[in-house]
Amino acid sequence: MNLNQTLTELTALPLDDRLRVVESLWNSMGPEEPVTLSPEQRAELDRRIAAHEANPDELLSWDQVLDRLRASEQ
Repeated sequence: MNLNQTLTELTALPLDDRLRVVESLWNSMGPEEPVTLSPEQRAELDRRIAAHEANPDELLSWDQVLDRLRASEQ
C-alpha cells in the first residue's frame, strides 16, 4: 500500500465521505492506543478548555459544525 497515493485518493472524496473516513479512523483507535500530545497540542487544548469554561454558551452543535463545513466547500 502506498500511503501517499491513498491520502491523495481520500482527499479527492466529497466532504461527507472524507468525514466518514475520519470518523471511522478515529473510532478504530481504542483505549489501548493512547494518543500522545506534543507540548504545543497540550497548550492548545488547555487554551480551548479555558475559552469554553469562560463562555460555555458559545458551543456549536455537531450539526452546526457540519453545516459550516458544507457551506465553506461551496
